[in-house]
Amino acid sequence: MLSFRSIPARAFPLLGMLWGLTTAGEARADASAVPAGPRPHTHAIIVGSNVGGAGQNSLKFAESDAEQMATVLREVGHVEATRTRVLLHPSSADVLRVLDELAGELRAEAAGGEPTQLVFYYSGHARANAINLGADELPLPLLRDRLRSLPALLTIVVLDACQSGAFARAKGAEPATDFSYNSVSKLTQKGLAVMASSTSLELSQESDELRASYFTHHLVTALRGAADSDGDGRVSLDEAYRYAYRRTLASTAVTQVGGQHVTLETDLAGQDEVPMTYPAEAKAQLELPAPLEGRVLVQHRSSGAIVAEVQKAPGRSLRLALLAGDYDAIVGQKGGALQCRLSLLDDRLTRLDTGVCAPVEQERTAVKGDAAAIDSTSEREQAPSELSRWRIEGGVGASWRQTDAYTSRLEEFGYEHQSDVTARFNFGASRLLVPHLTVALLIGTLARDVYKRSIADSNDTATTRGYGGAFYLRASADLLGDSLAVFGQAGVGMSIGVLKFETAQTGVPPSTSETSIGYLLSVAAGTEVSTGRHLHWFLQVGYDRAPAISNLIGDTHDSGGVSALFGLRYALAAGGAR
Repeated sequence: MLSFRSIPARAFPLLGMLWGLTTAGEARADASAVPAGPRPHTHAIIVGSNVGGAGQNSLKFAESDAEQMATVLREVGHVEATRTRVLLHPSSADVLRVLDELAGELRAEAAGGEPTQLVFYYSGHARANAINLGADELPLPLLRDRLRSLPALLTIVVLDACQSGAFARAKGAEPATDFSYNSVSKLTQKGLAVMASSTSLELSQESDELRASYFTHHLVTALRGAADSDGDGRVSLDEAYRYAYRRTLASTAVTQVGGQHVTLETDLAGQDEVPMTYPAEAKAQLELPAPLEGRVLVQHRSSGAIVAEVQKAPGRSLRLALLAGDYDAIVGQKGGALQCRLSLLDDRLTRLDTGVCAPVEQERTAVKGDAAAIDSTSEREQAPSELSRWRIEGGVGASWRQTDAYTSRLEEFGYEHQSDVTARFNFGASRLLVPHLTVALLIGTLARDVYKRSIADSNDTATTRGYGGAFYLRASADLLGDSLAVFGQAGVGMSIGVLKFETAQTGVPPSTSETSIGYLLSVAAGTEVSTGRHLHWFLQVGYDRAPAISNLIGDTHDSGGVSALFGLRYALAAGGAR
């Protein structure tokens, strides 16, 4: 299922986080390979909000994603509970107040010579320029400035939301990805790193099957050890980013909303990499053996929570970190799915042995959520999300008479026009491509001109009618959240011109009609007002060029011209995008 999510902003610099999912059996791996060096005090602000603003459906997993992140940071991320603040469905004032409180604590710690770091995580709805906290909004520029002003040596922000890549637009920032918070003596200036779940033009998505957002799910798996590509027992910021980028893109590429590209922007000073977690220090570890190949999904048995999902490639063993407890691992392979029951104990390393696992029946696979089950959910998840991208629309208005060589020729023959303004109608459908960019197919009437003349005992009438259909590309920009927007559109298509002569002369057919075809070029601009999740009223002015009708001496009539339309766009579903 899709969701427009706001960005979990978080920093994982010193998440001395977990690395083990252990099963009973073998002695715990030696953690001495991880350098002990000085570690700054890490504060965490965790924000989650399922409720969005006008036109946004409630999310299912934003707040649970936030709680999961807070738990991970406290239990295995080297973040003390007293330095962790969790805000669920807060207002913007609540977030700013907590930032002010933290600023005072950071200044006091800095005065005492204590190095500090900040992890900021936000999960919920977002616009292109603000995070949505119910009916309240917190502008991204304000949030970015407040975070940058905090007296922390390093701030890492992780954002899981639509268009969250817009957060990191800081003018003049010079990337320097060789930063290491472990080198405390080299921290001569504070830095900022922002990992976002999508680019500034994309939607972020969440999954009913995973019961989390795709991005947060894969990032947490990365931090548990799946991203430790060099096997040093630590997961760096770069390793976590690369893993989350690949797995999030792979998971969302098959959805109808399309691929979601994780972004990373840094403005850091120092040397070396930024460690985010230390999986080798976890008490309970689960090892996936080197020969194993397939999708491994690990589920907590009592809660049913999916705690890790790894696409395991053969060639290198992989260790994951979890709390001690009972788990089920579903291993999806070409020959079918296997279910492995695991009991992870502290101070033990457990290797996953598929030789003692039981085959999973197809019906159960769908319940447990193995590879086949996850794929099978795509149709259920995509349908409402796909609908949310479609609108039907219609408008009514007026067109103004267009004068040209053709109408001048009619006037030379004694015809007089009857009205400068005629009614106009159109209808069609549109589909959202990316936020603020839509493609539409519209058909309707163009101008209708009536010319009359009286000669002797005859009254003659010449009527021109224009019809058109075109594909349009429409760009929009929000002015007041989602309630007011401006848009511009341009289109190209085909026009049909109909010319009808009527006369009362003796011996002359009472009417004749001719139909011709030409091209249609169209531009328009207007405003759109939303009065709910489905209803979007618009007012636009435009200009069309539609030369189709012509006479025997080469004069052509343009059935386009200036027009004004008032109409309604109806969204088929509100969608769950964040």
